[in-house]
Amino acid sequence: MVKVRVAGTGVIYQDAKVKVTAVENTHFQFEKGSPAAGKYRSYAYRFDIGPRSIVFTGDTGPSPAVTALARGADILVSEALAIEELRGRLEQAGQWQTMTPKEREGWTMHMTQEHLTPEQAGELARDAGVKTLVLSHLGGAGPPADDFARFGVAAGKAFKGRIVVAKHLMQITP
Repeated sequence: MVKVRVAGTGVIYQDAKVKVTAVENTHFQFEKGSPAAGKYRSYAYRFDIGPRSIVFTGDTGPSPAVTALARGADILVSEALAIEELRGRLEQAGQWQTMTPKEREGWTMHMTQEHLTPEQAGELARDAGVKTLVLSHLGGAGPPADDFARFGVAAGKAFKGRIVVAKHLMQITP
């Protein structure tokens, strides 16, 4: 059994070894008055462990709160999606064509305002002054054995620090 407690924002946990801070990010933006408005929330987390720090964006669009949370972190783990590639995949499968204009508008809003491109992840890392950017939760339409190296190149346009494109079970040190 798992016991869940919604912690909210600010310092949500602290002991002698670790401090965990959370901010609400921009992943769930629903129209005011809709059934989902205010019901769902998404958070970014910072873990300060001694002199080291790591921040996880979770799914988020550009967010001043997440940038502030990540300020000076050793490692920033950020999602990165190639939105145009994903749309191309929908078009190739015929799914885009079956969407109504409102559904297309909703999809586009969600992808552009509630997720980060590799370039935006690089901008976030630069603006926050982190040491290492780890691109994770990768979404694109590359080949089956895609290494997502193009994501690192794209993030590197804005961020000149260390960039790592995550792989399953990878271990990363500051």
